[in-house]
Amino acid sequence: MKPFKFSLQRILDLRTAAERQQASALGDALHQEAQQRRSSEASASQLEHVHDQVEQTTGTHPAAAGLHHAYRLTVDAAEARMEAESEALRDAESRREDEDARFAEARMARRALEKLRERRAADWAIEVGRSEQRELDELASRPAQDHEEEKSA
Repeated sequence: MKPFKFSLQRILDLRTAAERQQASALGDALHQEAQQRRSSEASASQLEHVHDQVEQTTGTHPAAAGLHHAYRLTVDAAEARMEAESEALRDAESRREDEDARFAEARMARRALEKLRERRAADWAIEVGRSEQRELDELASRPAQDHEEEKSA
């Protein structure tokens, strides 16, 4: 008997490659999200540090109006950085969610073809088994026929 050949193997190979590529894209998105999360946390920590410094400085010295304005600008800049980092983190999370959904779709597409291949291979194995059984039955019945022909002659 010839070996099992899955007619959609090329498509399955392409889907497997697409799944690997999507897994790589998901890994990149996860890495970028983690990196952005660390950056956002550092920015929040920096803002907290700026607030603490401003409180310490303005609490111990009555600041001149110009100095107080400079402190406020420093706080505003730190808040703007933190907001930008937070927005970048939301974007990274959104990208990761999109890549995760694409990966799940790629995995499902590959798995569907693998299941089809498994079913067809099982059907083929059953058919091969039946064919072999028919051949064995034919071989088993031949000697009996030959033996009966010898008796009648």
